[in-house]
Formats: sequence, structure tokens, C-alpha cells
Amino acid sequence: MILGIPVVIGLMLWAFLAPMFGSSPEGVPVAVAGPEPVVEKLIAQAEQQEKHPDFITVSSPEEAEAMVHDRKAVGAIAIGQGGATVYTAAGNGAPYVQMLNGVTQNMQASGMPVETKELAPTSNDDPQAQGIAMLGLPLAFGGVISGALATVLLRGKKWSKAAVIAGVAMLGAVVAVWMLHGVYGTLTGSVFMEWLAVTLGIAATSSVTAGLGALMSMPGAAIGAILTIFVANPLAGLATGPWMLPAGWSTLGQLMPIGATGFLIRSLSFFDGAGANRSWIVLCCWILFGLLMLAFDRSKAKTEAAVETPASA
Repeated sequence: MILGIPVVIGLMLWAFLAPMFGSSPEGVPVAVAGPEPVVEKLIAQAEQQEKHPDFITVSSPEEAEAMVHDRKAVGAIAIGQGGATVYTAAGNGAPYVQMLNGVTQNMQASGMPVETKELAPTSNDDPQAQGIAMLGLPLAFGGVISGALATVLLRGKKWSKAAVIAGVAMLGAVVAVWMLHGVYGTLTGSVFMEWLAVTLGIAATSSVTAGLGALMSMPGAAIGAILTIFVANPLAGLATGPWMLPAGWSTLGQLMPIGATGFLIRSLSFFDGAGANRSWIVLCCWILFGLLMLAFDRSKAKTEAAVETPASA
């Protein structure tokens, strides 16, 4: 125990700090449109830096703008004869706006007139959408605690577990969306769709935790909690979006419930739902996986067998 607890503390710190310190603009998608020589010069200047965005060349300013709207790029640069337009999307996360502002300053320093256009503004009450970063706690603990309690208190009662998971998810989402939308003004989209997204996010974590508990009792629920708190939460990219995270880690994070919920909430609130299809699918798959495990709930039978064995002996 004396050695084990410090090791756990170290692993906890590593799980949260490694993605944060590994974050960089390397590979962040930015669409660029303009005359080929000018675009090539811009890309060459950017590539002189050790870590730089991934510039995606497109044929027109309209295509560049559409990529931002569809969340295929965090921003865009359209270069014309009279100057350039830099398209930002604060809804993706504050770091990307700062990155594009740096590009704007460099272009202005070279003598090029630059206009900035915001395509996905955040709210005036929470311009950096910091409330979304706080969404990880209710998603993680709401799902883990409800799943663990269902495992302990409702052994063998699969339908009761499913009802508890659904009830906690729906009511928890009401509270979360009310605070983020109504109290602090972080979210600006459809209240119902935001509620549905958070409901699925909590239900995904809860159903998997309860499902693992149904198959392996409390050790299974503990595995669900560990995966949620030490893997899904640090890799979710709630504060910055997935693109700032190291390659591979960002993909894994978006395939887990918390990351998918965060991306989905940003899409619904700031991008009219664009780019959200994968997140919907990810959350539904986790819920179905959890319910499938619940369908094979053997926890009550195992408990009865454990009680009968000493009695027969």
C-alpha cells in the first residue's frame, strides 16, 4: 500500500498532464485558397516552424469557408489580389483562434491587408466556452457513480438497472444543460438537442460501467471507472477540441463517450450540428454495448451461488 498509492498518484498525474503538455498546433487542419505561388509561399513559411498546422489547399474561398462550417478545418485563409481574409471559428476552441491570429499578424507584417471573419462565434457570457471544459466532471462522475450504484444495489435486476441509467442520464442532462445554457450562457444552440447529447453522454458511460459490473461485479465497475476517469476524460479535448492533442490520442479520445459528447455539444451549439454524425454514432454504440452486457447480467446468480456454497459445505 505504501508503494502502491504513490504509483497511482503518479499515473493519475501522467494521465492528465501528458496530453496537455503534448498538445501543439502540429497537424491542425487549416484550409487555404488563393493563387498557387502565394499559397506555396505561405505554406513554406509555416513549415519553417518545428510544429505547424496542416494547410489544406482548396480551389476557392467559398470552399475554404465551407470546410470551417463543416468542421473539417478549424479555420481558413482566402488570399486574393487585394488582400486576404482569415476565417476563424471560436466554437472550435480558443487556441485555434489564437493560432490564426498569429498567422494574421505575420501576414500583416509582410504588408498584406488582412480581414478577419468569425464563422462560429461563442456567447458573450462565455466567449472562450470554458463551461464546456467543465462538462467532463458530470459526464464522468455522473455516469460512473450511477453505473456503480446500479451494480451494487440492483444485482441481477437488468431492467431496473436500465431504468436507473436512463433516469439519471436524463435528469443529469437537464441540470447540466440548464446551468450551461440558462445560468452561465455557454451554450447557444437548441436546448433539446444539447440535452439529448448530454443524456447520451452520461448514459454511455453509465451503461458501460453497469454492464461491466453485471459481468464481473465490482471489479468490472472499477474497470469502467478507470477507463472513464483516466483515459476518456484526459483524452476528451473538452477545453481545446481534439486537434491540439497528439496524433492517435485525439482519435482515441473522440471514440470514447466524453470526447464524443464534447465534440457533439460544440457542433450543436456553434455549428448548427455540422460534423456531428460520428459523435452520435459513437455514443449510441457505447450505449448498445453497455446494454448488451446488461442483457447477460449474472450478478444475482453469482451471489446466490456464493451464499449456497458455504451453506452446503
